[in-house]
Amino acid sequence: MNPLTYDAGRTQRIYAGQAAEQALVEEMKRLGVQRAFVLGSQSVLGSGFEGRLRQALGDNCVGIHTGIPAHGPQEAVWQAVQAAREARADVLISIGGGTPIDATKVVQAALTHGVNSLDELRALALPTPSSATNLDSARVAGIRNIAVPTTLSGAEFASLAGALNIELKQKQGYNHPDLAPVAIVFDPQLAALTPSRLWFSAAVRTLDHGVEGYLSPDAYPLLQEQFLNGLRLMSKGLTLAHGAMHQGDAAGASDARWLSFQGVWSISGALGRVRFGASHGLGYILGAQHSVPHGETSCVLLPAVMEWNAQALGPQMKAIAHALGEPDQASHEVVLKFIRALDLPSGLSDVGLNEDQMAEIAKVGASHPVVTANPRPIQSAADVMDILRLAHANSRG
Repeated sequence: MNPLTYDAGRTQRIYAGQAAEQALVEEMKRLGVQRAFVLGSQSVLGSGFEGRLRQALGDNCVGIHTGIPAHGPQEAVWQAVQAAREARADVLISIGGGTPIDATKVVQAALTHGVNSLDELRALALPTPSSATNLDSARVAGIRNIAVPTTLSGAEFASLAGALNIELKQKQGYNHPDLAPVAIVFDPQLAALTPSRLWFSAAVRTLDHGVEGYLSPDAYPLLQEQFLNGLRLMSKGLTLAHGAMHQGDAAGASDARWLSFQGVWSISGALGRVRFGASHGLGYILGAQHSVPHGETSCVLLPAVMEWNAQALGPQMKAIAHALGEPDQASHEVVLKFIRALDLPSGLSDVGLNEDQMAEIAKVGASHPVVTANPRPIQSAADVMDILRLAHANSRG
């Protein structure tokens, strides 16, 4: 066999099925910390959860910070760094989707590395979110973070984080094993507060992790089986959740959210361990340059990239279709149908992009290191344009 090195990650505990505020109190006692600084989604905290959280934590809550925009602009993250430092936090808590979770990891990196300016925060970053570890091992674990995910983005399982450099229009990376949350708290009732479009589009992002993880040249049989199992769990869980939500079946929706979260858990082995391909790489460009939300970049790109890859990766694409429960269909058609069934955007026009913008995206994509890591080699901007044309053709209009 080929030599293998596997980092099992630094997450110590997962809480599932209990009220998030109760689990946070328990985890803070376990860690022996007393000054929690929270970075959260306003849509969740503003639902009444902030009051429950403050009541549960009492004086152990030293600050709640909201308002970090999508993609985590470094300017907004720097404001959170200053607020957490002033509050003298000894633990960070993220509540929400991928943006607050990633932002919390970057705040952790900045606090432990003594970052004192926006320029220093930028200097700490690597060119892409999926780059290798870039932080000093001796200077990361002074403070840890706890994640309370309310979407299915999978960010809570990763040791890497991305933040947007607005000047460069580029997502940049912060990566170290200790940036992985020390604990994860999944509360299906809290997750129910997430807007439907965000919930399901973030889930497609995780499907993207599973598909591109399975196809990655870095994957090996154990991980590939995890990815396929995750695709099975998620496709089933999301279908059940969508039906239950439309029928007003709160208990059924809660069970389906838990099933979907188990799919995220299974796919989490892809994060930081294998290279992704064109769907992720082009998604970074759509997010940084055109402000398309993370999950929606996967909705509009993944089926097109899968169709383009199928010409060279037939057997692997067949395995994906089988995992998604439709072995007799082309896998890209299964995913496209699935995305449309969840009432999500499925093509470039659906997220406000037109054909005139495709040439510039293709030019940038042809040299992007994540795009060029695609399992079917991308050799030119013309190859990227072929993918973008497929993505445009998948638009609902």
